[in-house]
This record gives sequence, structure tokens and C-alpha cells, in this order.
Amino acid sequence: MKKTISTIALVLVVLLGFAQSNTKRIPLPPSFTHKATSEEIDHIFVNPPSSEFIAEEIAETEKNGTFYKISTLIPVNSTVKNSGTWEKLDNGQLIWRLQLSSEGAKAAALYFDKFDIPAGAAVYVYTSDRKIVDGPYYRSDNPDGEAYMIGNILSDDIIIEYDAPMNKSLDGDISYDNTTPIINIGEFGYVYRDEGGFERGTRADVGLGASQSCEVNVNCSVGSAWRIQQRGVVRIYVVEGSSGGYCTGTLINNTSNDGTPYILTANHCGPSASTWNFNQWTFRFNYEASGCTNPSSESAINYRDFTGCTKVAEGSNNGGSDFYLLKLKNFTTQNAIEVNAIYNGWDRSTTAPTGGGACIHHPSGDIKKISFFTNTPSTSTYSGDMSGATNAHWLIYWSGQGVTEGGSSGSPIFNKNGRVFGTLSGGASSCNVPSSYKYDMYGKLSFHWDNSANGSANNKKLKPWLDPSNTGATTCDYLDPAGGVAPQPIPNVFTYDFESCTAWSVDNFSPCTTQDDDGYATCGIGGITFTNSGYTGSYITFQNGTADGFDAHGGTKFGCCMSAGSNGANKDWFITPAVSITSGMKFSFWARSASNRYGLEQFKVAVSTNGQNFTYIAGPSSSSISAPVVWTNYIYDLSQYAGQSVYIAIICVSNDVFAFFIDDLEIGVNAGMEAAESNNVNIYPNPAKNIVNVNLPVDNAQIDIVNVLGQIVKTVNATSENETISLEGMERGMYIFSIKMQDKTITKKVIVE
Repeated sequence: MKKTISTIALVLVVLLGFAQSNTKRIPLPPSFTHKATSEEIDHIFVNPPSSEFIAEEIAETEKNGTFYKISTLIPVNSTVKNSGTWEKLDNGQLIWRLQLSSEGAKAAALYFDKFDIPAGAAVYVYTSDRKIVDGPYYRSDNPDGEAYMIGNILSDDIIIEYDAPMNKSLDGDISYDNTTPIINIGEFGYVYRDEGGFERGTRADVGLGASQSCEVNVNCSVGSAWRIQQRGVVRIYVVEGSSGGYCTGTLINNTSNDGTPYILTANHCGPSASTWNFNQWTFRFNYEASGCTNPSSESAINYRDFTGCTKVAEGSNNGGSDFYLLKLKNFTTQNAIEVNAIYNGWDRSTTAPTGGGACIHHPSGDIKKISFFTNTPSTSTYSGDMSGATNAHWLIYWSGQGVTEGGSSGSPIFNKNGRVFGTLSGGASSCNVPSSYKYDMYGKLSFHWDNSANGSANNKKLKPWLDPSNTGATTCDYLDPAGGVAPQPIPNVFTYDFESCTAWSVDNFSPCTTQDDDGYATCGIGGITFTNSGYTGSYITFQNGTADGFDAHGGTKFGCCMSAGSNGANKDWFITPAVSITSGMKFSFWARSASNRYGLEQFKVAVSTNGQNFTYIAGPSSSSISAPVVWTNYIYDLSQYAGQSVYIAIICVSNDVFAFFIDDLEIGVNAGMEAAESNNVNIYPNPAKNIVNVNLPVDNAQIDIVNVLGQIVKTVNATSENETISLEGMERGMYIFSIKMQDKTITKKVIVE
């Protein structure tokens, strides 16, 4: 349940990923801080797989019939007794180390036939240059001492270090337990696909940054209605035979609401996996961007891994409905609370759900994404690379926001009520195929439930496990272990992010409407050619990458109102459809000016109950609001319109400026929530030199400044909402400001120049 850390300057946010969250520093291997008697340690050179073998593995289908393969397991059969080097450090610490390398590996992992270490001992794995460290691992991480896995580390050359337990006598003497642990390394995991694209500045083959361009980060505003459901979805590193790779699954609730850690995924994610394999499956929680923008590095993601599971039930990928029900081995209710996980609810109805829904998944092993459908699913039979049972699958067509890929297999599909009703088997969808091919098939949860095509025994159906008391329930709500059974999610009643619009279309934003009251032709952009440049109308759908600074707040498209030039002021309206308002609802949107060279863009916001007579709620008739040159969130309370249906307009009233942008409109109780939370703390300037200012929402906080080694270099007890901190004596580099306020801790990165 540890995660990889790096000792270089981009991986400090990892501080919050450890079980030892209350410690003052990240533990590092003792050999990093104490000199060993000898730096010569046993080194095993593992023969790499052939290029022909790798090409054959990659050529396999990766969403249809098999999991997304990224690695092969090469036998090494090394143990503490037959390999490695025992030595003492200068402080008396007894350690054992073994170096393993395989030329050309993109990343490496260790697979243990047995991993049985005594209480008080610790195990680390790190690169030979000591820049990346994985651990520490303790007995509590694998209490039964059976098969286990550690990795994948971005290197072809790694070292495993075992640190013997320390004992203290009543007289104060220190000794180290020299009992030999059972560490049997069965295989070396050779990762042949390139991992971690963003941190290298390139697109990866797998993992961070690997998914296709149309995929949507789950924390974009369009995913705001699914904040509960995303907490239960996990990336799964699967192992079958001598292969490793990625799938997706979800924690799933049962009618007893007892927090049994069941994971629902697809059977084709390793249909022949053995008990030994399942002990090495790794489940990654919270592997997602904090907002809509992709992180620059994995270090910015506060994920957490749990290793090991047992198989509870399955429906075959051939002749069945393609499901696995697994149970996490070392995952407690407290663990679920620590990682803010929920157990997703389900719906086993045989009737196709209406009103659309979403899939949350990890395409190509990338960070968590969300895809949407609006049409009613139809019943289908899966065929091709594998043949499912007759009518065992739902056929889903994507609505233009996201698709699925290899690595998405086993991911849950949610109905409009936020309940799982199927698991992904495969399909034809891709970002680059025509809309008629943007479909996938999901094994029906109703078929997984209790259908003889999967088998008649309890280990061939979901019913005995998800309804243990035989209540006969057809639906089950999700469980939040931190607060019992949570209420149903309250989605925003209206969202609009321009992603489904045709690039360069003018005044074509269904179901929204526009109104061009000035009637003037607009300006173009000097030196830039784009379709409909100089249009006459109100707003145009702009596409990222066309002009410097013309980029969406989220996704790749946004609404743009170009200047009417010297003709006169803009009078251009963007109007939402009629929306029914209830108490507590807000209107949120993001806006900015393209530039301040000609002044800032001006806008107003107005509301109408009939679509004709509008009342200004921001920017009264005598004035207007100036939009900054950075994306800024604007939120307006609509409570006074509770019980009514209203239209809301954003009106550009600039006079010969340049271009006004809008994006990510929301109406609902949760509208603007993401922005409000992220804006609670402001640190500036950043980068900083001599001082830094910290603006807080409270007047009492502890601020720990942590360096690249995880050491606290300064602690400030803030007694006001505005704190100025001296950086005198601090070396150049990146630091984490860990800000503890009441019952929560917020972390921010700061660069010191």
C-alpha cells in the first residue's frame, strides 16, 4: 500500500500518499544516510526478451478479449539465501541488498513467490542512481507472507534492500535481528512499453499521458455530477501467467452495507490468473488529475496502491457475460476512509436505462477519465475475439465526450442515478473513428447476477455476494465508509463545455442560443487563418492550438466573442436553455480576456423567466465586469429564482477590444464547487525569491515547508489569514507547503529561485 517516491525535485507531493502521514519526513533507506561496509553488492543481469517477442505481445488486441499488456515476467529465482549481499552500516544496522538489471526495460518490478518479513523489518526498492525509491514495505503490507509484487519503477536497473528489525534492551543496548527473512524473488518484471509521458515531455505508450486526445479528465467540470462515483473506481495492474498489464474496476457495495472490499471488473482481465497471480494484482486509488489540466508529472498525484486479492466469482469471457468479482486482501474500512473511497451502488434491472450516463475508466493505464452516453443502450451479443452469451451485453454509443481504450476493460458504466449496470468487455470505439463506430459493449450486471450461462455455482454469480441476506433488491445505493450510506448524488442540472460543438461554427450551440444585437462583422487575428474569420454574429466555437493564448479552460474548445472593431461596442448574447431552479442552485462559468493590449473585455450576466425580459444580476446597465487575462471563475446565487424556470445570458459588451472567452458553464447546487475548493489557499509570488505570501481562508494554521528529501526545513504557525514568510537560507529548488487547517491539510508546490 505504498507508492513510488522520487528524491529528485518533482515528487514531493507523495508525502500524503504514505500510511505514516503523521511523520515529519519521508523514510529513506538506511543505506542512503549511513555508509555501508562495502558498496560492492551482488548484481544479477536478467536477459531481456527478444524484440520479436515484444512485438508479438503488443500486437495482441488490447480492449477486446485480453487486458492491456505492458510487461513480461522473466524467471530469476533469487532468494536471501542464494543471492544478494549482507552487510552492516556504520551505525550497526544490518541490511541485505541485491541489484537486478535488464537492458532496455522501460520500467522494472519484482514478483515474489514469498514475501515474509518479520515485524519491525522494512524493504525498499530503488534505482541504482537513488533517484526513485519505492517503499518502505512492512509486514502489515503482506501479513500472510505469500506472493507479492513491488514496482513498476522507471528504470532498467534496481536494487532491493532489506533492513533488519532493531531491538533495544532495558540497558539501552541496540541490536539487530539477524533472523533470515523469506524473500523469494520468482520473476523480474520487464516493462516494454514506455511509461510516464508527461514527466518526460512526450506522449507515453502506457500510464500517465498515454490515452488519446479526446479523453476527458474526470475532474473537468463536465464530470462534476460524478464526484461520488469516481471515488470508487481504481486502476488495476493485472498479472496472468508471465504477462502484466492494465484494466479498470470499481469497489462495489452489497445490500448489507458492511464494507466488504469487493472489486468488480472483467473476466478477460486475466481469465487464467492463478492464486499466485492474484496475490500480485495491484489496485491504485485516486490516480487522477486534481483538476481538468493534465499534471506535468506523477509526483503531482496523491494516489495510493494496495496489492493482493482473491477471486470470489466470475462469468467467463467466452459463453458468459465477462465479469470478475474480487476481494481485496489487505484493505480495511479505515483504508477506505484514508483514501476517500466509496463502494459504488448498482442496478440489476433488465430494462435499459434512459437519460444517459457515464463510464469512468483508466484508458491505456492513464489517469482517471470520464466518457458520456446520452442514447438508451440496446441489448446485444458480444462476438469476435471472444463470444459472449446471447443478449448478455449492453451496446453503448458515446456522445462525443470520451471513448474507451485498452486499459479501460472492466470499467463500470453508470446510469443517470449513479449506479453501475455493466462492465466493459470491448468494442470499436476510438477517438479517430467515425461516430457510427464509437460504440462499446458492457456485460450486463443483470446477467452477472444469476444467469446459468455463467454457471450455477455461487462462484459464478454476483447474487450471493452482493445480496448476502437474499433481500431480492434490484438496486443498491453506494456506501461511504466515512459516513454510512450517502444520499443520492445531486448532479448539476445543466453543464456546457463546448466540447461537442463543431470547431469554427458560429452561433451553433444547441441547446443554448445566441443573439447578435450589434450586427457588426468581427475582427480576425493578425497572421492567423481560421474558418469563419471575420464572421458576423455573436460567438464562435474556437479550437485550441490556433493562436497563442487561445486555449480552453478545460478540454479543447471554448466559446469566443471576437471584437466588433471600430464599428462600435459588442452586444453579443450567449443564452442557456430554460432551467428549473431549486433552493441553493448557482450559476458558474469561466471567462477571460484574450489579451490586455487593447484593454480588458467587458461583460454582464442577466436572468429571464420568459426568455425575453432580462434582469441583470452582474454588471447593471450603468457598468460592466472586466474579465482578467487568466481564466477566472464567476459564480452567482440563483436562490431568489427557486421554483421558477429561468434563462441565463452572458453578454459581451466590450468596445473595440479583442476577444472574450467563456467555457465550462454549470447550473446546480454543486456549480463552481471545484473552483471554490481549489481557490481556498493562494501562495504568491511563485516562483519566489526572498519572501512568499500565503493567503488562507482561516486565521489559524500550521505551515510546514518540506524539501526534496521530505525534511521539514521550516514551520510557521500562522495567526492571520495573510502570512508573509521569509525564504532566507533556503536553497533553490522545489518545496511543498503543507498547510494544516483545522481538520484538513492542503499542499501547494512552490519554486524557490
